[in-house]
Amino acid sequence: MKRLITVCMTGLLTAAALAGTSQAAMSAADRALAADHNPRFLLMRTDEIEDHVTLQDYLNGLSPQSPEVKALQVAIRENPVLTKELRAQDVEIGNLIYADEAADGSFVLYMR
Repeated sequence: MKRLITVCMTGLLTAAALAGTSQAAMSAADRALAADHNPRFLLMRTDEIEDHVTLQDYLNGLSPQSPEVKALQVAIRENPVLTKELRAQDVEIGNLIYADEAADGSFVLYMR
């Protein structure tokens, strides 16, 4: 019985640690995007950024396999309303690489 309790507690602690890590990997904008029930958003392609060379360089340097990009895509998939709106606009979630939250609560979603 003691061994069963030890195994169960180890499993619970491991699951809690992993859940904390995944939440920590999500940016504040990603968490807000996942939680917003009616998100307002603007789609922008990285090659359309004109005056912000530093931002464009950063976005172009992001790998589709990077933890930041994966966390954003997970956050979007957690929001069924946003996922439905993106699919209605023929946007593939795999092409979204960055999100930024504006002061008014809307989001800018950058895609490659």
